[in-house]
Amino acid sequence: SQEYSSNRAGRYEEPSNRGEFSDFGSKNWENDENDMSNNINNNESSGDISVGRTLVFVRGGRRGGDNNFNSRLCFNCNEAGHQARDCTAFTKGRERGGTQEYNRGFSGDSGQIENTFNDHSESQSLKPRVQRYVPSPPPTAREDIFGTATQKGENFQKYHTANVKCSPEGVIVPIELYEEARLNTEVLSNIRNVHYDEPTAIQRYALPAICQGKDIMACAQTGSGKTAAFLLPIISNLLEYHKNELSELHDPPSPLCLILSPTRELAVQTDREARKFSFNTGLKSCLAIGGFDISASCDSYATGCHILSATAGRLIDIIKNGYVSLRNVKYFVLDEADRMLDTSFGPDMRELAQSGLPTKDNRQTSMWSATFPREIQNLAKGFLKDDYIFLAVGHASGANEDIIQTIELVQEADKKDRLIELLEEKFKKERCLIFVETKRQADYIGLLLSGKGLISTTMHGDRSQSQRMQAVRQFTTGQCPILVATSVAARGLDFPLIGYVVNYDLPSSGDFYVHRIGRTGRAGHVGKSISFFDPTRSSDRQIAPDLIERLREVGQEVPEFLQRQVAGATEFHRERRNFDNHSTDTRFPRNSNDASRSTTYAAGEADWK
Repeated sequence: SQEYSSNRAGRYEEPSNRGEFSDFGSKNWENDENDMSNNINNNESSGDISVGRTLVFVRGGRRGGDNNFNSRLCFNCNEAGHQARDCTAFTKGRERGGTQEYNRGFSGDSGQIENTFNDHSESQSLKPRVQRYVPSPPPTAREDIFGTATQKGENFQKYHTANVKCSPEGVIVPIELYEEARLNTEVLSNIRNVHYDEPTAIQRYALPAICQGKDIMACAQTGSGKTAAFLLPIISNLLEYHKNELSELHDPPSPLCLILSPTRELAVQTDREARKFSFNTGLKSCLAIGGFDISASCDSYATGCHILSATAGRLIDIIKNGYVSLRNVKYFVLDEADRMLDTSFGPDMRELAQSGLPTKDNRQTSMWSATFPREIQNLAKGFLKDDYIFLAVGHASGANEDIIQTIELVQEADKKDRLIELLEEKFKKERCLIFVETKRQADYIGLLLSGKGLISTTMHGDRSQSQRMQAVRQFTTGQCPILVATSVAARGLDFPLIGYVVNYDLPSSGDFYVHRIGRTGRAGHVGKSISFFDPTRSSDRQIAPDLIERLREVGQEVPEFLQRQVAGATEFHRERRNFDNHSTDTRFPRNSNDASRSTTYAAGEADWK
C-alpha cells in the first residue's frame, strides 16, 4: 500500500492534557491487517499505538518521539525516570484484566481504552474516546485564497450562449458583462482575481435578479457557475446596503447570509468561494458543519459572522445551544435545493423554519440545483415570495452535454475485473472518481485497489472529518488519482480535471445519476462517464428508462441491451415520466393535468411557510 507523509488540514485536541499525541508511521488508511500489525509491533515497545491515520492519546508513551529512557512516563504514577514494574507508588488495579499489551491501551485514572486493535470479548470492549477535530485557521494571504486560476475547457464558451428560460418573462434584463450588474468595486476586483472574463448563462440572469432583491429558483447544469451566481450579488448587496450592520457584534452571533448545503464538503467549498469573493471587503465567512469541534467553531463566530455556510444538523445544534441566532438573516440560500427539500432533510428544514429564521417576506431567498423535480418545485414555493424568478438553463435537470456517457452491461461478479481492467489500461494518466452504493463497498474497493498497487483513497460517511478532508485534498491535488466514494461526493463538489467518473453501482434515480457524472465535464472540459449496468439488480432495472432519456436528450447513443431492457418493462410505458417538468415553471401549467397537480401540491405548502 502507498505510504503518505503527514499533511493534515487540522489537528486533534483532547480535553485532558495528561499525555502526548503521536502520529508515528502514519499510512494510507486502506492498509491491510498485516500492515497495521507491523505498525503496531514497531511501536509496541515504546508504548505508542498508531493505526491507520488515527492519532492515539497514550499516557505511558514517549514525548515528541524521544527514545531516551528518562523521557518515558511511568504508566502507574505518570512520572519520568522509571517504568511501572519499578514504581514504588501504590499500584492501580487493572479494571478489566487482560495482557500487558492490552492494558497499554488504557489511559488516565478512568481506565478508558484509547484504541483496541485486537479481538476481545464484549465485556472488555469500550468505545474509543471521541477525538476533537480542530481545523487549521483559514488562509489570509492573497495567493493562498485565490490559488491557481481554473483552467477553462474547449467548450467553455457554450456556458455564455446556452438557452435560458426565465419566468415571468420581461422582468429581468440579462447582463453581458459583470460591470453591468453594478457590483461593488471590491467584488469586481475579486472577479478579476479569479480570472472570470464574462458571466455564464445562469449568472447573466441571476446577478441582476438578486441585485434587484428578487427571490430565485434556478436550475442549471453541473459546472455552470451557480455558486458564483449567488455569492457575487449577495456579497455586493451586503457591502452596499448593510454597511452599518457589518460592524455590529451580536450575542449570540447572527449571520446576515445563511447558506445551507446537504454535505460537509460542499459547505467547505462554498465557504472557500465566499472567502475569495469577499477578499479585502471586511466580510467574514464562517463554517458550521459536523465533524468540526463545536467549541472551536463557535469561538470563531465571536469576532463576526456575516456569511455562514452550514449543514442542517450542526446548524440546528448550535442554535439550540445558543451559539448562533438566525434573527438577522437577510439572505437565505439553499444549495442543491432538491436534496435539501426531499424527505431526508424535510424535518430539519421545518425545524429551522421554526428556529428564528425570518419569514420569507422578511428575507431574500434563492434555491439552486442541477435538478428540480416538479414535487420539489412545489415544496420550494413555501420558502419563496410569490413573485420569485424561475431560471432554467440548457437541458435543465439533464446531463451535461460535455460528458460522453457509456453504459456497459456488467454482471456483479464481473465488476471488479472490469474496473481493474479500465484502471490499468485506460485511466493510467487520468483522475478517476468511482461511485459505489454503500460505505462497506467503498472500503472493499479501496482495499482491492491498494492490493493491486493502484494509489487511491476513499470518502464516505463513516470516515472521520479529517479523513474526508484529506481524501478531498489528495484527490484534488492528484496525490491520489483515484477516489472511491458513496453519493456523499455526488453533489456540487468541484474536482478539477477529472477524466472519468465510474458508476460501479448505479444510483437509484436519474437525478442522482446526473449529479454523479456531473463531477466531470466541468468548466467546458470534455468528461467521460462509464456506468456498469447489471440487469439482475432491481434498482438498475428501475433506472434504465431514466438512463435512456438522459442519453437521448443530449444526442448520445443508447445501447441495444438497455433498449431491450426497457422494451420488456411495459409498466413503464403506461406511466411514462415527463422529464420536461424539470425545466418548467410549475406556476404556469401547460395543460389541465398540470394545473391539477399544482393545486394538489400547493395545498401542503402551509407546512413549510
